[in-house]
Amino acid sequence: MARNIIVMDSSASMRRIIRTMIQATVNDAVVSEAHNAEEAQGLIEDARYHLVIFSRESSNKNWLEFAQKRLALPEAQRTNFILFTSSKKQDYFEEIRRYGIQERIIIPCAPTELGELIIKTCTHFAMRASRRYSIHDTSASLAQGSSSFSAEVINFSEGGALCELDAPAQFNWFMPLMISLEFNIDGVKSKVAGLYSSARRLSVIESNSDYSPKRIRLACTFVTVPEESKKQLSEVFRLIEKQEGQIGDEA
Repeated sequence: MARNIIVMDSSASMRRIIRTMIQATVNDAVVSEAHNAEEAQGLIEDARYHLVIFSRESSNKNWLEFAQKRLALPEAQRTNFILFTSSKKQDYFEEIRRYGIQERIIIPCAPTELGELIIKTCTHFAMRASRRYSIHDTSASLAQGSSSFSAEVINFSEGGALCELDAPAQFNWFMPLMISLEFNIDGVKSKVAGLYSSARRLSVIESNSDYSPKRIRLACTFVTVPEESKKQLSEVFRLIEKQEGQIGDEA
């Protein structure tokens, strides 16, 4: 999942500097820019942003109150905030902390310093809108046109799946695919089909002797899920959670 980030400052050159630092160190960042608080609020209200990096000069009381409300939302809807400033005055730091903003960075700084703070503040775990499940012996069939590829499912949620498979030469990873998931829960097999999906991230986990990909890991997002498949997934989640509850009781 990409980290969706807003850089807010009245200076276009400063926004560009911060954007460049982010893109140099955080490889999954998607960066938008806002020149003032009103523009940033409009962006956040129209789409899902995980983090805003804003300057002291571009913020005011209304902005801090807005940030306070965003920080109070449930985790799946929350927006995090980082202040950047060249000032080391403690009074303003104390003020923003009263609104729930805990992180700040003093500029100029190294790109790695900013990158580490972004990763700390905006973790992938916190960004997940739904729980991930992982059960042994879950497999998937990935279909593209007339081709079909078998995969092992590492984990899955109502929004997507992480699969591992031998790298097929004819697989076109940037084209949509149709996924069918097959489960085996307590000896009961079930199948959820018709999951129209797109690949969001591909990583090579094993290479051939000539350095070509041998085995890959593919993160997919479910774009369209039929109503019947949604019901089947919900039932799978219910069975897994029931199984977990029984294990907890035994422990």
